[in-house]
Amino acid sequence: MCSIHVISWNINGLNGQFKYTASLDLLHRQRVDVAFIQESHLRSIDINRFTNKHHYVAASLDTKTRGSLVVLKCNLPITVMEKYGGDDGRVSYIKTVIAGRNFAFISVYAPSQYESEFFPNLTATLLQLQDFSLILGADMNCFAYMTLDKSVQRLTHNQSRASTDFQKFLSALVLTDLYHAVNPTSKQIDYILASPASFSEIHDVLIKPCSLSDHNSGNKYL
Repeated sequence: MCSIHVISWNINGLNGQFKYTASLDLLHRQRVDVAFIQESHLRSIDINRFTNKHHYVAASLDTKTRGSLVVLKCNLPITVMEKYGGDDGRVSYIKTVIAGRNFAFISVYAPSQYESEFFPNLTATLLQLQDFSLILGADMNCFAYMTLDKSVQRLTHNQSRASTDFQKFLSALVLTDLYHAVNPTSKQIDYILASPASFSEIHDVLIKPCSLSDHNSGNKYL
C-alpha cells in the first residue's frame, strides 16, 4: 500500500473566504492526502468553495450546522466506489479501493450533548462496511479513557454514559485509537480510529496545534 497522510480536524466553520483558503493551503503545505473535517458549516451547494487544484471534497452532508466532510488530494491513487452522508448531518464516508484493498474513510462529528441513540446508530451504520478496513477521523465530544482524558475526574451522569457508549462502539467495531496506542497517557476528544487491518499500516502518529481551529489537528501516516 502507498503511504497516505491522514488528518482529522474540527474546523469550526469554513464560511469565510480567508478561512477556507487558509485551510486548503494548510492541507497542501502539510501534504495531507485524506482529511476528515468536522463542523464545516457548509451546505452541499457551497462545497465547491472548499475545492482547489490540490484537494476536493469526496463526501459531504447537506447541512450547515454540522457538516462532516471527507477531503481527498486530487492526484491520490485511489478509486472511490461509493459516497455516503447521513441524514442527521454527523457522518460522511467514502468506500475506496487502494492498491487492491478496500478502505472506508469516515468523518464523524458526535453530539456535544448526550444522545442515547447516537453511538448505537453509528455502530449499525458502520457494521454495514464489513468488507472494508475502517479509518475514522472524529470529534467524539466525549472521552474513551475517562481516567486519562478528563482533567476533572468527577464526570456527570451523561458524560459517563457517553463514554460508556463510546467504549461499546469501539468494541463492537473492533477499532483502535491510533494516537492513544502510541501515546497511552494522552488526553483528547479528537480521534483517528482504525480497524486492525489498517492499524498495521500506520507509520507515525502525532497531534499538532492548529491556529485555524479551536481543536488540535490529529495527524496519522499510513
